[in-house]
Amino acid sequence: MNKIYLLLFLLLAAGLSPAFAQQATQQVLPVSELFPVRALLLSTPDPQDVPMFCDFITDVLPKEGVNTLVLRINYKYQFETRPELAGHNALSKKNLQKILKACKTAGIRFIPKMNLLGHQSEDVSMLPLLKNYPQFDESPALNPPVPWKPANTMFDFYSKSLCPKHPDLFKVIFPVIDELIDVCGAGAFHVGLDEVWIIGDEKCPRCGGLDKAEIFAAYVTALHDHLKQKGCEMWMWSDRLIDGKTTNLLAWQASMNNTHRAIDLIPKDIMICDWKYEDAAPTPAYFAIKGFNVLAAPSNKADVGLAQLEMVRAIRKNGNRTEFSATISNRMQGMFHTMWGNSKDFILAYHGQQADKDGTVNTFKKLFAEIRTLKGK
Repeated sequence: MNKIYLLLFLLLAAGLSPAFAQQATQQVLPVSELFPVRALLLSTPDPQDVPMFCDFITDVLPKEGVNTLVLRINYKYQFETRPELAGHNALSKKNLQKILKACKTAGIRFIPKMNLLGHQSEDVSMLPLLKNYPQFDESPALNPPVPWKPANTMFDFYSKSLCPKHPDLFKVIFPVIDELIDVCGAGAFHVGLDEVWIIGDEKCPRCGGLDKAEIFAAYVTALHDHLKQKGCEMWMWSDRLIDGKTTNLLAWQASMNNTHRAIDLIPKDIMICDWKYEDAAPTPAYFAIKGFNVLAAPSNKADVGLAQLEMVRAIRKNGNRTEFSATISNRMQGMFHTMWGNSKDFILAYHGQQADKDGTVNTFKKLFAEIRTLKGK
């Protein structure tokens, strides 16, 4: 990031335009304009919990102000195109359609999500894609430790990745993507792409020795182009596009393996979901400056979520001062609350029927309550 980008980055994070920093004007904007996207990420429920899940969609989400539901489907669906990829407790088409009907009733946009690069293993177990197609493994010689030991740094093993340059990979994943788009009538698709610690493995006969940013960018572009042909907007996580060394965000929330330069090599019409769970780093402004639409995405720390909300609000509110700042502010599309546990636990905790063990429900409630109060501020 050069000095000009850094200056703009800091100014925009403060909600200020470089030329008109002292000329603030008050605007009264409805929440729908202040935060066009008010999204929630939930995990796919077990089949027996679908009725509870649908009730939560229709009875709770509109009241909270959620207008977009991203469902972390991954392999929890009974695919007709690739039945072998259905994981444990996978939903039937009928059950997924019940969720879709609930979203339609509630006026909520539905977006399916799959992890399409990293996160192909959990602890020592391979997930269905690599279990059935081991030839897609980017690093056959690098495997989870047994017994399992969670990663503390990027030098530890975290999770398996697909080989983005395997010539047969798209023959398997494109039909699965297309099936979900068609079943869901989706206008957007979340492809994951976060926390990819294994890419360009030196022992991979296709990727070894190549530029990791170029490998990542080519793969992102291939997914984007396919989704565009299907009339779908692509959503992805932000972390592989941030330099973990320069920002000191390190390996989890950013890239320490040089994929960050891909930010200048990929299409700009991608929705960047900028997850930050430890603090409200002003990285959403960075993506907006770079030309992307972006969502700030907190999780289980209410103070972080509220700080991110204030950052987005300030930039959008003050974006009328110049054509440049208006363009940047319009790219700050809103908020995306993320949860990573079981949806049943989230729903029960929301209703006070069990403990909110990690604070995710508390953050969700506080975040969306604050969004509802911001009209006219």
